[in-house]
Amino acid sequence: MSRGNRWLRTFKLAAPIALIGVMACYDAPVETPVPSTTQETDVRVEQNIKNKVDILFMVDNSPSMIPKQNQLKSQFPQLIKILDDFGKMNPAWYHSGVVTSDLGAGPYNLGNGQCHPGGDGAQLQAVGAAAASGCTAPTGGVNFIDYNQLTPDASGNATSNLPPGQDLATTFSCMASVGAGGCGFEQQLESVYLALHNPPAANHDFLRPDALLVVVWVTDEDDDCSIPPDSDLFDPTQMQYGALLSYRGTHYGVACSINGMDQLMPYGDSGGTLMGCHGAPNPNGNSKGVPPAGQGKCYDLNRYINFFSKPSGAGGIKTDPSDVILFDITAPDSPVSSILANPSETPPGPYVQCPMIDTTNTCAVVVQHSCIAPDNNAFFGDPAIRIRQVVNSVKNNQSTSICDTSYQSALQSLGALIVSNIGAGCITSPFKDPANPDCVVEDITANMDGSTTVNEIPWCGANHENPTPCWELKSNPKCSAVCAKPGDPAQQFGINIDRGTMMIPANTTARVACSTLAIAKPANNDFMCAP
Repeated sequence: MSRGNRWLRTFKLAAPIALIGVMACYDAPVETPVPSTTQETDVRVEQNIKNKVDILFMVDNSPSMIPKQNQLKSQFPQLIKILDDFGKMNPAWYHSGVVTSDLGAGPYNLGNGQCHPGGDGAQLQAVGAAAASGCTAPTGGVNFIDYNQLTPDASGNATSNLPPGQDLATTFSCMASVGAGGCGFEQQLESVYLALHNPPAANHDFLRPDALLVVVWVTDEDDDCSIPPDSDLFDPTQMQYGALLSYRGTHYGVACSINGMDQLMPYGDSGGTLMGCHGAPNPNGNSKGVPPAGQGKCYDLNRYINFFSKPSGAGGIKTDPSDVILFDITAPDSPVSSILANPSETPPGPYVQCPMIDTTNTCAVVVQHSCIAPDNNAFFGDPAIRIRQVVNSVKNNQSTSICDTSYQSALQSLGALIVSNIGAGCITSPFKDPANPDCVVEDITANMDGSTTVNEIPWCGANHENPTPCWELKSNPKCSAVCAKPGDPAQQFGINIDRGTMMIPANTTARVACSTLAIAKPANNDFMCAP
């Protein structure tokens, strides 16, 4: 047992460690009394330096998305600023790419070519279909932005493949201007899966095995729904599946608790809000969630959940699933209800009940919007049940609203989430006695077979008298200054592991849990630590 860990051991029995990103603070609930001024602070400390990040944006290119795309592009500089500011002390190497939601509608040509087999094929968009004239693709023969802070140029700026005369924000804007001409049967989950798991040739060199993976969904509808390319779900002659509208995917892709039973969304008016809604399982699918050929129903969500949340030895995309960050700008996944309404009703707003289903689709089954911006009804969205279930399946995740008329906060949150996973192992709350820190430090190694190996690391001691490997508390100028109350001396500590001559095992992070003091911020938030 590491020195000084007796209190923390008792604490852990009452509140198991919850591993979260670096520089985040977690006030764990407890079942047994602990001193009111004490808490547990957990951090993840990268041992094999994570300074590469691959960011994939899935931007919906179906009708109704133009206002949201414009807002995403206008706020992208917020993300750039956070990554650049952080890069001054913690440089990293970023890849940024864009795919669309358009994979067609199975083998059918619909809507005068708007839906055609394969759609955009999960290819990275070097220049979006609706990009401004004069937009130029990234250089170097790749369809993504390569932005490397690790090798700055003579002026101290990141080296990149930005076209001459076109800055980072403009280049991203050109890629993300995907327009609204894509298929209205969006396959947001499968598009990302194919772009990463079975990448087309156009996506070469985007995904790096030693990089963090960040996926960002920007869409005002749910995955409705991802299907095999031979699916008959959107066959216009198969009227037993309902009107040829997005609700076909909702009906087969979402289940809710109805009359105490787990059932598919009703093909009709739900009579009010439905509870317990989630992605409908596909019991006939194989181990990768693929339905039998020709049956045309949705992929099981485990196809995507396992891909992101399991280690590579168990079919996941990363050896360590903690290297995956999922983020969405979508509509809340509740409330959920279906209603008979005119699906083409304008201007957009809550659907209004109409008397019955008809053959012209002027009155059809639709899913009611789960959010509409009160000051701009162009910002609306349908409950993202399937997408958010996948996003929530990983440890590093966050959801924001497509109905916010400004995505400034969303892009700032995305930046903070990224840098928290490539940070300096900072302890974000003060110690009562920094000379005698009370921490548990463990090496967590993700093995190729999907298992993990946990090894506890002892404290180095007040005078570093204990043998290596051991952990120590070190002053770190990259860490934010913290103190228990205004006027107390500032602390800027991070956890460092001295391994001596021992090599760091591959795919290893350190899990750190320390007994710290709760920060008593005053009501006016006027909080200053002493120098």
